[in-house]
Amino acid sequence: MLRRLLMSVLAAMVSLAGLLAPGTANAATAPGCTGGVSVRQFAFNPSSVPLGGHSDLTLILQNCGSQTVQGSTIWYGQYAGQGCPVLDPGYPTPFTIDPEGSYTLTKTFGDPGLAGCQPTSLRMSTSVSVTGVGTVATPTATLQFVPACTSAIGFTVDRLDFSPAAVAPGQLSTATLVLQNCTGQTVAGSTTWMPRLTWSGSGLPPGCPVMDPVAFPYSIAPGATATTTLQLGDPIASCPATGLLLTVNVYETGMTNPVYTAAANLGIIQPTPASCHVAYAPSNWPGGFTANITITNSGTAAINGWTLGFTFPGDQKVTNGWNATVVQSGTSVSASNLAYNATIAPGASQSLGFQGTWSANDAAPTTFALNGVLCD
Repeated sequence: MLRRLLMSVLAAMVSLAGLLAPGTANAATAPGCTGGVSVRQFAFNPSSVPLGGHSDLTLILQNCGSQTVQGSTIWYGQYAGQGCPVLDPGYPTPFTIDPEGSYTLTKTFGDPGLAGCQPTSLRMSTSVSVTGVGTVATPTATLQFVPACTSAIGFTVDRLDFSPAAVAPGQLSTATLVLQNCTGQTVAGSTTWMPRLTWSGSGLPPGCPVMDPVAFPYSIAPGATATTTLQLGDPIASCPATGLLLTVNVYETGMTNPVYTAAANLGIIQPTPASCHVAYAPSNWPGGFTANITITNSGTAAINGWTLGFTFPGDQKVTNGWNATVVQSGTSVSASNLAYNATIAPGASQSLGFQGTWSANDAAPTTFALNGVLCD
């Protein structure tokens, strides 16, 4: 099938990418982790289906801490279209993720098939909660319903989605739009791309930039398709956006109102500032060692109850501990508070320690997580 690229796309892409992303946009940035969990994916595949069709929605969670994480997800959604239903939250789906492991959950959604409902899209959300922490993320994904391509309609949006479905601040994702001409004549007009950063509150997230609309002209031969791509993301590290909503209006030449509107959501994975500092001070001798650990609360809220997790790089074995209940499984160690030292006020510290043995390698651990959150 003949494809014609939308005119002037490349120049506009370069211009907009320079506007929306800092000079370090291509640098590797580790996605953030809240409560020990990071959302790696929440997306439909495929992202658009014909009316009456269905698509799989996949959620992938990553445990980025050194402790097993438990929690649950609740899924809910809203159809766009007159007479279409709201998908109320269902029962929580529990999850358990081992350290550095992942969890995948896929559910199928689509046209509800109700009389009087002609959906144009389905916007799904999921609330990700971690036991002992609460809600840590609420990603969203949109499924587009594409009408049958007939000459009466003129043309359709075959596709509008992001790849990847989520990025860290400063990184870019590629939005792809595919238009199909259903007529026997060349169709011409323009598309207006309107990106907007979003968060859990209303309006523009504080400290985030307003993104201006960008227009692309198009001309599509009879029966052909036209594809354009645009790179978007959260351009400012201090911007607390958790998502980017892209709305595209499609106009035909000579018509004032858009003939089609499509939308896609990009997840923004914000890094979680470390709220704790850990100092590890070992004393070693051939075959044995002791280690004193100081946990400092560098956040603004008191820590009530704590478990410190870390992994030995060597073959150390803990034999006894003090000021904490110390448990070892393989190379993974967890140290939990006792009754008298459960609270760490902002700016305050608690100390603990243990004694152990080793034979081949007594290298000190370098990464620590307190209640599933990495410390500096």
